[in-house]
Amino acid sequence: MAIKPNFFNAVAVAVLAWRVFEYAKTQYRLLQKWDYEILGTRIKTITPQYIDIEIKMQIKNLSGISLTVADFDMDVFVDGVKIGAAQKREAYTIPKYGTNDLIFDVRSYFRQFRQALAKVLPRLTKPGETPVRLKGRFMMETVPGIWVSVPFDITDNALNLYKTFFE
Repeated sequence: MAIKPNFFNAVAVAVLAWRVFEYAKTQYRLLQKWDYEILGTRIKTITPQYIDIEIKMQIKNLSGISLTVADFDMDVFVDGVKIGAAQKREAYTIPKYGTNDLIFDVRSYFRQFRQALAKVLPRLTKPGETPVRLKGRFMMETVPGIWVSVPFDITDNALNLYKTFFE
């Protein structure tokens, strides 16, 4: 009894379908795995009422699919002390296997964070690294029009980039 050619075609299609399924599953896992890095901080403005601090963060896309992220909402801690919150409502595209640098503005009011800022301000003005923690969430577009919330909690040593922030 001979095996018909349709059998081999069916096996080839099944193997191809299995490979596509495995690739899609791997990419989905990579979409859920993010790599973050806090690159630096910089004091932007000091007034009698508030202090503006910029934080530069890098997001790495480990998957083979371009991503769109938006609606960042996070609390900012410097040296273990909460100094305020940051929000960013724009949408950003992160290329496949690529990175995107985002700059967040944090405005801390002295009347609200007086003791925290008194402890943290000397640390932010000195050259070197400062431990910064960002805790919050952002939205990621999975398929066009469908967004999911992605929580994050990262701590990293950030450089004081007073002179080099925009170079």
